[in-house]
Amino acid sequence: MRRLLPLLLALAACDGWPESTPPPAPAPPPPGAVAQGESARRAALAPPGPPVTEALLARGMERYAIYCTPCHGPGGAGDGAAVARGFPRPPPLPAPAGRSLAAIATNLGGAHPFDDRLPPVDRWAIARFVERLPR
Repeated sequence: MRRLLPLLLALAACDGWPESTPPPAPAPPPPGAVAQGESARRAALAPPGPPVTEALLARGMERYAIYCTPCHGPGGAGDGAAVARGFPRPPPLPAPAGRSLAAIATNLGGAHPFDDRLPPVDRWAIARFVERLPR
């Protein structure tokens, strides 16, 4: 009985809980907002991409070091730490002219899909950085 009393008191205290209400309707997008979805993704990745600047290349180098070096290695030779631990060797970077930009920006090379973690501008930054790696 002593164990049952705290449970009954706790249940009695739950009587005044507010009812669940549905979340408010989302606000309409602001003027000039870009639509989401596959067409928006393609538009964001469409050439020529953002202008190539020193800041974009620096961002690309930083993002490459975080997301690409584990497989592709620091120089793009496909000799990263993941490969040393048994993962399949990726193709060397940069790919033939024009291919690396498309492969990275749209993930044509079959790398892990980072589109949920890397916005299009970062993918372009990586692609522009990789284009400048020595062959």
